[in-house]
Amino acid sequence: MLLIRMNHGSAYHLDRKLSDAGGWGVWDFHRSASTYTVDHGRTTYRYARIRPADPADGKTVEVFLMPSPNAPEETWIARGEGVVSIHSN
Repeated sequence: MLLIRMNHGSAYHLDRKLSDAGGWGVWDFHRSASTYTVDHGRTTYRYARIRPADPADGKTVEVFLMPSPNAPEETWIARGEGVVSIHSN
């Protein structure tokens, strides 16, 4: 499991990598630890696109949130950079 502590103060727990391409990885949120919503809870974002796809502990990643693993780019939310902490399940 990855814990990403964002530079702006929030944190995301990512459970497993679903895919990777071009240096980016699509990760599933840990369901009991992280959810991001917009539109007063009508749209739920439970996936993150991060670069690099397989970050090392203590390294910085770039993060975009996605409502589904194959969501079109215009629905992604840029969240900036954060630092990774790797935890065993």
